[in-house]
Amino acid sequence: MKKSLSQKPVRKPRASQFQMTPAMQLRLEKAMASVGNLADKQARKDDKIQREARKAIADTFDAWLDWLEETAPEQIEEMFYEIGCFATATNRRRLFKHAKAPEGVAERAQEQVDRWKAEEEAAKAAAEAEAANGDK
Repeated sequence: MKKSLSQKPVRKPRASQFQMTPAMQLRLEKAMASVGNLADKQARKDDKIQREARKAIADTFDAWLDWLEETAPEQIEEMFYEIGCFATATNRRRLFKHAKAPEGVAERAQEQVDRWKAEEEAAKAAAEAEAANGDK
């Protein structure tokens, strides 16, 4: 006698992918727009705060230089040198036109920038040479 095999129940296929209704889509778009507007508002507020902080530093710079000239005149050259080393080329030219910028500090800063560039190029060349040797 044949033993009948019990049949497994047929699985129902899973429901198809989630479908957003037009109302759901509209609510999502409104929520995203709201979040975007809040983020934009906060970013503009933060930018304004930073602009005001930079302006406050710029407005105070000359008073600080006057004080520094009276209390530690040797530090003025060092300060201009350090700022000049990190300024862009355009800003470096502008910086050294300041009335209190000591003579010779522009050349000193440019020499340092040139040394850093040479060191960077040498390091890049060494890394490329090492990479080329590693490929062999």
